[in-house]
Amino acid sequence: MRISMTIVALALAGAAQAQTHVLRYAPPANAFKSAIQADDYSLNGTNASVQVYQFRPFSGDIVQAFQRTLLRDWIGPMHQEENVAGKPAFQRVQVPGADAAIAATFSENRVGLARPHNRMLIVKGNEAAIVDASAGTAQGWQMAAPRLNQMASTFKVEGAPAAAPLSIEAGSKVAGLYQGMKAKYTATMMNVTGYASYQTALHFYVFSANGRAYRAYDRLEAPGGRFDFDAAERRDPQNSGRYTVDKGKLVIKMRGDNEPIVTDLPKDGVLVIYQVAYNKKQ
Repeated sequence: MRISMTIVALALAGAAQAQTHVLRYAPPANAFKSAIQADDYSLNGTNASVQVYQFRPFSGDIVQAFQRTLLRDWIGPMHQEENVAGKPAFQRVQVPGADAAIAATFSENRVGLARPHNRMLIVKGNEAAIVDASAGTAQGWQMAAPRLNQMASTFKVEGAPAAAPLSIEAGSKVAGLYQGMKAKYTATMMNVTGYASYQTALHFYVFSANGRAYRAYDRLEAPGGRFDFDAAERRDPQNSGRYTVDKGKLVIKMRGDNEPIVTDLPKDGVLVIYQVAYNKKQ
């Protein structure tokens, strides 16, 4: 893929709204945190997992939308439910610092097997976060429930810390398109059962000179050598965010991640993120 480095000289109309709140929590005990996706925990000893989708802006009645659709499109493809068996049960819950929080309990019918789910919507101002937990079986859910309840008891909404200001010089050195190879989750249907796996695929990061960031698999469109961060943020907010340079480190905060990515600055055109080497495209 040939993309002009005029991506570096970005002059986009209007800056998208930055995340102003963050959900703090203690990860579940005895769990494995995925190296592929941030804030994705598999609970050891059972077939349950939990994912945290950090605050992002919304418009309209988010509670009504949650009760109607369970905000399925906010959930990562690997964890989206296929079918909902019966009517979900909704319950208001208390989360310190939140304006409102509501939990949905429902079962997913997958090839005749009931998979328990609990999905919590947390609202602060005009931003919302999602915590989504599920298990492959009812027995797995029972084993995971004490750890999930303990995790939920630590939820707290706080203001997102202010990022260090990005200088023009630092932004110019980082800005550009970076390409690497990273494991990608894929799911296919074989007969009546689903088959999921991780396969290596192209993965991109693109940075503007003024602090915008975006990541994507497979391909990244930049008509005329310009990448539209605003359009990307509307289409895919979980993989959109901001970056800065603080104390000699590159700090990237994507909306879908609980914690920022902190890594070394690019060196000789190579940026390393989570042990994946990304080469700057010319």
